[in-house]
Amino acid sequence: MNPPEMRKYFVESLYEVLDGVVSPTPYLEIVEANPIKIKFLEGKGQLPSLDSTEITILDAVVASLFYDEFNLLFEGGTGYGKTHTSEAVFNTVFGADGFYTLRLSGGVLGGSVLDPFIETRSEGGIPKQHINPNKCMRYGGLFIDEINRGDPDEVYQVVDGRIHINGDKGRLGIPIPGTDRLKGLAVIGAMNPAEAEYSGASELDLAGENRFLKIRYPNTATEVASRQPSKKDSEALHELFWNKFRDKTQKTGDWREIYPALADSESVQTEFSARSNEFIDTALGYIGEDPLKTYERNADLINQRIIRPNDFKLKFSVSEGNDLDRIHDIQNNMRYGITYRDKGTINNASRLISFIKSIKNRTYEPAISLNDIAAGMGIVLESKMRRGADAGNMMILVSDAYKAYGQTLEDMNIPQENGIRQTVLESAIYSGIDGGYDAYRGAIDQNIERLNLDKGSIADATIRSRLLADLTVLDYFSESYRSEIQDALKLENEAFIELGRIYDSNRSESSVYNHRLSFIK
Repeated sequence: MNPPEMRKYFVESLYEVLDGVVSPTPYLEIVEANPIKIKFLEGKGQLPSLDSTEITILDAVVASLFYDEFNLLFEGGTGYGKTHTSEAVFNTVFGADGFYTLRLSGGVLGGSVLDPFIETRSEGGIPKQHINPNKCMRYGGLFIDEINRGDPDEVYQVVDGRIHINGDKGRLGIPIPGTDRLKGLAVIGAMNPAEAEYSGASELDLAGENRFLKIRYPNTATEVASRQPSKKDSEALHELFWNKFRDKTQKTGDWREIYPALADSESVQTEFSARSNEFIDTALGYIGEDPLKTYERNADLINQRIIRPNDFKLKFSVSEGNDLDRIHDIQNNMRYGITYRDKGTINNASRLISFIKSIKNRTYEPAISLNDIAAGMGIVLESKMRRGADAGNMMILVSDAYKAYGQTLEDMNIPQENGIRQTVLESAIYSGIDGGYDAYRGAIDQNIERLNLDKGSIADATIRSRLLADLTVLDYFSESYRSEIQDALKLENEAFIELGRIYDSNRSESSVYNHRLSFIK
């Protein structure tokens, strides 16, 4: 069977077995509209409508099994179901001996997150801890309760899949048959909110949270009421699940032989289109930073472009006022700003959303859309909100950015899945092939003028300033390596490849080339 079929039977069997054992707690609703509508459900389901997708906590746990790049972190009150849901899924897939639950308590007597993977041996009458290689490859999943009470360095090691102690080193995961790779250990962390009534709880530090995809776990007690599944004896779930799977696929072998290959993260790798990457690049300067500072940074870069006397001036600006104050008020609800790791986390959240949607539409072949990127941004930004802030507030800014970027795509008549910068570059190369270097530069300048319009909103001004700054850098780069680009354009269809080579050879000349011209490749 091909990978989508295997995923289909795995996921279907898992949902069938867990029906009545785990409550499908509503987490997020995505409505495929323009602009996209995303609502954090906080455990309260909605009546389904056309083009809407409801995502539950169970969906997130199941989908996360197929990825090694990230793990889930549940933040929610005691009794919400964090432990029950995680253990039920892990027990069903890996069996009682194939996953491990740790409850960290901190302090001198607290347990270590490394405990499942180490052993103590006597050396000269002195007990000394060592990594046990067999234990490192024993477990498929690890549930860490009260993760914010553990030793941060040890937690990071386990989440990163590489541990060390007393000179020993070990990698965590199950061997993937027929390869020299491991299927990464599935880790789910759980923690109570860092509030006064939860004695001893504290925030997981930024480095810790950035290693997870953090989800605020909803309390569904009032929603599901008497339909809340009790914690049933789940000893039989593992055998029941794999028997169902084997009946559907005629596969033989135990979970250690089937699961690592079936859930190999390389089989679900999804590429981000130029459009998706560009949306992330441009939107984060509006959502995660002060838009005025972002605009000023881009304007400064544009003003450094002194090549010809008639270079353009920006026809729009971001100004102080009520609109900017509204954005600042929303951003002030964030505990901390966007970091380098957040771009990766947004990518991971987008992949998770895409995979879940492929389950819902029964294709089991994820394909990331701009809507998935927007939803991923919403999840990551929601995880940064201060306690007590209204759920989904940051989605207001995501929607602003989505609408502004979408309108710019429409204004520029950009082909499907292309980015604006990519399309401008392609247009310039085709013009240069036909008309030489001056036509190439002229096409860049023409598109700069098409973007240099005052559209009114702060989101639009911030995003356009980023696009214009990047194209300005392209124009400067082109003038700096004029003779090489002239020669490249004479190669006609090979010009695209040659321009990429020119970029690779010279991008180290300035960090701004690396940061702003990656769309050349």
